[in-house]
Amino acid sequence: MQKHHVRTPDQALSYIIDCTLATVADLASRKSRKKSEFKRQIAIAQQGIDWMKAMGVDMSTTRAEKITQDGVTVEQWAEQFMPETREASV
Repeated sequence: MQKHHVRTPDQALSYIIDCTLATVADLASRKSRKKSEFKRQIAIAQQGIDWMKAMGVDMSTTRAEKITQDGVTVEQWAEQFMPETREASV
């Protein structure tokens, strides 16, 4: 979802959580990251997804959809972007 398409509270929450998940993916991909900030962003994204589920918010245009479909946590989802995880699987 793009910012200029936001018209409802549900869309606003979806947009913000999608942006937070993008931040989590970016931080995860760095070899050097501030651990506390990374964990904070993960916690924010996880809380947002939990709220989206509880409130029945449509996740179909967000990264949250894949996370919920796969039945993983944000922390587990972020592992795929971590250099140490990618190098170990090669």
